Amino acid sequence: MKDTYLHNLGFVPLVPSYSLFHSSRSGEGAYIPPTDVRYQHIYTAQDGAALFVYSWLHEPGYMLTTCENISSMTQIVAELDSDDPSLLLEQIEAFFEKHGGVALSLMQDTQTALQALHLGAPADAREQAA
Repeated sequence: MKDTYLHNLGFVPLVPSYSLFHSSRSGEGAYIPPTDVRYQHIYTAQDGAALFVYSWLHEPGYMLTTCENISSMTQIVAELDSDDPSLLLEQIEAFFEKHGGVALSLMQDTQTALQALHLGAPADAREQAA
């Protein structure tokens, strides 16, 4: 259910081929447990900021970040301790608003992208989606 909802919000899973990532700092390894699934949003913000979400298979909640592999607390956008879709949507909207909106490719118009993200939908339409 979480996976489907995240796909509907514009996230795609990042599938590592191994569970040990090397950070850029001194080649340190960071273990990524198989129950920690990461996604990246298909759109970036106007200022170039990317949005990632960590989702746990057997625990509720999400963590939104600006990096795939976080190395500082400043890269954490929000931590949610429930699977409430409306809370997640609020945080996604706030992220894009803070960063100047959604950056669009040349092939897309603003209305299409906003509808895909549910950012331009009226409040009652967002509640129906939740």
